[in-house]
Amino acid sequence: MKKAICLLLTLAAVLSLAACTKTVYFDEKEYSEAVAKSEKEESESISQQEEEREKDVKNVEKELGKTEKNKKIIAKLAYGDHFEYEAVYFDKDGLAEYKLTYKYFDTDDYYQMVLGYGDVGDDKLIQSDDEIRCLVYKNKNIMKSDFETMYELYQRKSEDICTVYE
Repeated sequence: MKKAICLLLTLAAVLSLAACTKTVYFDEKEYSEAVAKSEKEESESISQQEEEREKDVKNVEKELGKTEKNKKIIAKLAYGDHFEYEAVYFDKDGLAEYKLTYKYFDTDDYYQMVLGYGDVGDDKLIQSDDEIRCLVYKNKNIMKSDFETMYELYQRKSEDICTVYE
């Protein structure tokens, strides 16, 4: 009886090992080749993702255009872990009406964390793209300042951080 139980346990162990989807390598060369293949596939995936992101950034830059006096201010702000484009639009009276912010994140972890916040104060999350790690916010409750005042606020920011597109 003990032998039968031992045989059944051995058979169960063999079958459970066979059911595992992970491959176990006993040959160092096969392991190195598998690792290299996996790293290549991951690198290609990241490259494709970065290519799509760069394409989207170019489209946003083209769509936003340049700053136009009394119509809009377009600025790029660079931070350590992300960069963003801000577009402040002005109404017919020359006062700031709303602001769009496009945030592009360097890492998926930080993107997911900020995405989890949802709306941030008056900034309402209106669009997200997991593939390129981009969030778009709209703020209709911005300071009702004129073009010159808002422009001066952007110009006061460090040149290392802020670039106004003119």
